[in-house]
Amino acid sequence: MPAQRFEIRISASKLLIAMLLIIIPICLMALFSLSRTTNALERTMGSHFKTVAQMSAAQVANFIHERVTEVRNLTIAFPVVDAVAAANKKYQGRSDAEIAGAAAKIDEIWNTPAADPLVREILAAPASRFLRKHQQSAPLFLRITVTDSRGAVVAATHKTMAYFQADQASWQSTYANGRGAVSITDIRYDDVTKSSYIGIGMPIFEEETSRLVGTLEALVDVSNISPIIRLVQLGPTGRLMLVKDDGTVVAAQGISTTAKMKSDEYAAIRDALGTVSGLQTGYIVATLRTGQQVIGFADTGLKDDYPNLGWVVIAAQDTREAFASIDTADRILVLMSVLGLAGVVLFGVYVFLHRRPAYEDLAEAAEPGSFTSRDPSA
Repeated sequence: MPAQRFEIRISASKLLIAMLLIIIPICLMALFSLSRTTNALERTMGSHFKTVAQMSAAQVANFIHERVTEVRNLTIAFPVVDAVAAANKKYQGRSDAEIAGAAAKIDEIWNTPAADPLVREILAAPASRFLRKHQQSAPLFLRITVTDSRGAVVAATHKTMAYFQADQASWQSTYANGRGAVSITDIRYDDVTKSSYIGIGMPIFEEETSRLVGTLEALVDVSNISPIIRLVQLGPTGRLMLVKDDGTVVAAQGISTTAKMKSDEYAAIRDALGTVSGLQTGYIVATLRTGQQVIGFADTGLKDDYPNLGWVVIAAQDTREAFASIDTADRILVLMSVLGLAGVVLFGVYVFLHRRPAYEDLAEAAEPGSFTSRDPSA
């Protein structure tokens, strides 16, 4: 007795319907999950770069605040206060015109041998010796200058370019019409020392009356900011940079301050920096000339106190590298989903092209008596 075979026959149309109900939802769910995964990775990487930028921005801000504190401490040192007080006593009983005239005469001869005795007297003063000693212990201080309430130099670590400082913008910013204010210049470059620096101006107040009696300006080397920025490694395409609010790069790996290069990344985040939501998010994904980038950013907050220091830290990386961890899996998932959808479509086309025509049962369709006999004898 021949063995019986077990067979299950399913029509092609039913199989197509089953594929439509099973494979298509699975493929769509896979693509939806892929989109969700990509968005989640974008948020994760963006938050990571935001955190990196925030940490570096905090270090940069701390560096500046520490230098400001050092300069403030110099203004309350006894040698400095005594030098300013002694200089201001010389003005008692003299009119403003007399004081200005005397300062102008000294200023005229300041860069001639005639002023050498006065220059030696100023540089040999106890306050000047104190400033040079501090400079030796704190090499970041390139030059320190102390003036009295009229802007005349009373102590310094060096011979200044001019004796009368009151006509200079930096002195006027610190003097602030007699009110006194902390003033910091934009970053500059010194050809002599081959270093980038900022000028920190600090008012000197009389302790008893809180009256402004002088100013102190220190030129501070800020080259140590560069190691803060270069310390973080973000991969072959990663970049961490300190940028001014006009887009000029202050510090970055392989970029000199003197190059005055503009940051493409800053141009991309400029709008986000101007909104509360943008600052809270702290990152964007943007397409630049070099390709798509994930860019995290953080404001140093220095501009709130020092208008010339509108510095922002930017951390950026190519999305191809940033998203490399799921890139291969994404491609496989997309390929499988596309192949699944393509298979359903091709099978549907096959079923449509090879479907059998429906023939009507003639016996059932014919009505009784509708056939005519062809027998002539009938």
